[in-house]
Amino acid sequence: MKNTTYIIIAVSAILTFSGCAKMLDSISPKGAIRTDELTDKDLGLLTNGTMHMFEALVSNLWFDGDYLAEDFTGGPGYILVDIHAETQSASSSLAKSRWQYCFNYVNYANQLLLAAKSATNTTADVRYALGVAYFFRAMIYYNLVIRYGGVPVITEPAKLDIVPRSSEKDVYAFILSDLTEAEKNLDHFSSFANPSLEAVWTLAAKVNLWLGNKETAAAYAEKVLEGKYFTLSKTSEEFASMFIYGTSSKEIIFAPINIRTTGQIRLFESVNDTDGSFLYSPDPKFFSGLYSDNYGTGDIRKPATFTVDDPSRVIKFPNGSLTCHQFIFNSGPSESPLLVFRLADVYLVLAEAYGNTDDGIKSLKTLMSSRYSSVSLPASMTDSEYENLLLDENLREFYSEGRRWFDVKRFCFLYHPQDFHTWIDTQYASWKGRDFLLYWPIPQEERDKAKGQYTQNPGYEQ
Repeated sequence: MKNTTYIIIAVSAILTFSGCAKMLDSISPKGAIRTDELTDKDLGLLTNGTMHMFEALVSNLWFDGDYLAEDFTGGPGYILVDIHAETQSASSSLAKSRWQYCFNYVNYANQLLLAAKSATNTTADVRYALGVAYFFRAMIYYNLVIRYGGVPVITEPAKLDIVPRSSEKDVYAFILSDLTEAEKNLDHFSSFANPSLEAVWTLAAKVNLWLGNKETAAAYAEKVLEGKYFTLSKTSEEFASMFIYGTSSKEIIFAPINIRTTGQIRLFESVNDTDGSFLYSPDPKFFSGLYSDNYGTGDIRKPATFTVDDPSRVIKFPNGSLTCHQFIFNSGPSESPLLVFRLADVYLVLAEAYGNTDDGIKSLKTLMSSRYSSVSLPASMTDSEYENLLLDENLREFYSEGRRWFDVKRFCFLYHPQDFHTWIDTQYASWKGRDFLLYWPIPQEERDKAKGQYTQNPGYEQ
């Protein structure tokens, strides 16, 4: 069942709806299988279809963390004015579209979960379906909570009742509960295309890091390393090869394979399109200084991310062209995997969880030693210096992978509760004291549908 060909199966209870306050009516597609008519033999197809939806979710949310973190300027033919205005209003299109998109996909996860729980046996297919459903739902809610804080927790497919917002703490608890269930049903790593125990543990480590549960975060991260399935990339070619079709990289923990005949997902089109017109270009300060020598020299990520021949491009997602200054050739740019977790995630979690200690520095140095030709860390660092190094390495590693804004938000909450207002302004040039933007607004349209049952995040009240 765990093949790498995703098949979409039409199920009448999987509806397209606007947000979670009120689902729209939907006509069941011709030839669809009614939920109450699903048989065990259909479960594998439904699981594969859900995995197909996983790809779409990942790509839809991909650039948020770079866009809002001012990593980009407008690409050729596109202008960015006030980036933070995109989430400044409760009527903003970005906050609304992400909310509705995520809750749409919660429905897919819940549908698969219902089908798996209704199975008449406990075969490997059933266990895998359960694991995928719980993991997928945990991933969706993780992306919701780091954007909006507390959100409605929906556990039934096509639920028509209005569900009030849960607290941020309760949403995180729900995510961890889903990951516990996923852990019971998934197996150890066999292919990065499939969710595994190691993928579950990586997400659990990240969630606990957001909660400040550093000891637990470190324990989950260490579990990922125990199986010795993964190896850090040590050359620019190895690093670049993670992002191309047919990769055999040993660093990837989980990456949907993105093979489809329609609705192809092309990350390169946003930062490195072959037609010369794309949305985002590197901010000049990052193009010139992101990979400057600091605690290490000869960063292998630099030539795989930027090209000196064209400062408007991020070449991390090779577009398959032989003429657009690619570092590595990609024979199938429309079918490149969508990297969700890789081994660098684990070492950076460990470095943050252990903090400015021997274990933390050891974890960070392990990653840096694979990314630089030489590393020279000082004998001791202040906590502030160590924090800046962590942020710097996260940015170098995951530039244009949508991480930065969320890393800064986590650091702000965990390590700067006292100087919150001044610290965040040092991170973003045009933040201008708008601290409330660290939480996105609950879309006003959704609040209207919920007839007042959704509270609004501070700063957005009308």
